[in-house]
Amino acid sequence: MRVLEVFEKAGLKPRPGQVEAAEALAGVEGDALLVAPTGFGKTLAVLSALRSSGRLPVLWLVRSLELGSRISGDALRLDLKPFIAAGRARSCSVKTDDPEEYCLINRSRCPFFQNLKEGVPDLFYTSWEEIPSHLCRYYAQDFYIAAADVVVQNYRRRVVGSYRAVVVDEAHNLLKPNIVEIKGLGEALDALDALNPELGEKIRGIINKGVASIDLDVIEETLIVYREEFAKESFMARRLLPLVRFLKAASRGIVYREEGKVMVALPPWRPSIGPRIYLSATIPKPIEDLFQAAVIRVPSEPRKALVVGDVTTKYGEETIWGYMKLLSSLKKRHKRILAFATDRIIVKLVSVIDFLDEKPPDDWRGLAMFNVFGRFSEGVDLPADAVVMVGAPFLPPDVTERLRKYYYRMGIDPDNARWIPMVTATLQAIGRATRSPEASPEIILADYRFKKFAKYFEPVLHIQDS
Repeated sequence: MRVLEVFEKAGLKPRPGQVEAAEALAGVEGDALLVAPTGFGKTLAVLSALRSSGRLPVLWLVRSLELGSRISGDALRLDLKPFIAAGRARSCSVKTDDPEEYCLINRSRCPFFQNLKEGVPDLFYTSWEEIPSHLCRYYAQDFYIAAADVVVQNYRRRVVGSYRAVVVDEAHNLLKPNIVEIKGLGEALDALDALNPELGEKIRGIINKGVASIDLDVIEETLIVYREEFAKESFMARRLLPLVRFLKAASRGIVYREEGKVMVALPPWRPSIGPRIYLSATIPKPIEDLFQAAVIRVPSEPRKALVVGDVTTKYGEETIWGYMKLLSSLKKRHKRILAFATDRIIVKLVSVIDFLDEKPPDDWRGLAMFNVFGRFSEGVDLPADAVVMVGAPFLPPDVTERLRKYYYRMGIDPDNARWIPMVTATLQAIGRATRSPEASPEIILADYRFKKFAKYFEPVLHIQDS
């Protein structure tokens, strides 16, 4: 079936360029990268290409399941069967702080899991949320996954079934580390000190120094202590949980500190199964080749971005007073300003901030500032009159140095470890205010270093001097 026939059969009128992009995708036998602006309709284009070329079922990977309903809706419009699959944290029916550990210890006697022996309803469900609550929804999902044409799940969830293609949505996330702040670690370590002081001292050393890899014996020792408390349903298990999560993350990531916070940078990755179709609205041309895929780029008009060249957040050269003046000036010119920075800089600018790391109300006015690597830097719509990058968000030097090793293992030039995280983090942050084609905020890159890396933003941004 030709791509246009797929649209016609569904009673849909394709948007300009959708059919051409879908036909190009359908003709690619290996991996492909589709770069198209927000509002183009990438989901429908890809689904129609997959249906046209007979590459179903497809596994559709997303960073957040909040995207699932949109993908599921487009699949239904093309008369495809979608299913949104969740991990244990969302789908477990047991009220517990640690569904993964509960399942490991108690699965054989879990009443929800036992109910699966009676079978699952032979109905058409599009999401784990629709599965009857008396069943173990996590494992019941496998039945509905097997019958689906399009399975949507997050990046890290276990893969169930076999697929003829894998789609990676928001693929710009793959080449930069995922920065995770570990909260509650101090209380967890205090709890461990009470149970095993020697082990607590070892882990404090790991946190204070940061290491390239975590000793598996340390993880195993901690898990033994934790599982003993968890099995007893002790309140200490709840206190230890942040530590367990930290060790699991640290075992595959890079530990570092910023403004007293313990952070873990989870490394870039690539799906192990294929063929892969990568999707993004914000991948500059210099990054295209790193995906090692056929590139289909839908032309779009670059957005103008102004560089403020007399300020910087470079270590030892921070121009905090310059940023205070810039932000105060912008507040006089615009009603709503979004700003993004690292915690190291945010703590020095609190006096001019109206909303800090919280989603402002719909009628907000003033300056809203967010951590450039935090939860509001991607996946949310934050319309504004201006969006400001308060500094070029380079990772700390020791993190960048270890990131080079991950890039080398992926077959990517390690020298890219310095600029790729900075460029992708910048574009994602700016995208919070430019999610609709009609949005036209003033874009300000407040750091002289942006000018040096201007070519890496083309053709998404056209960088000029202010």
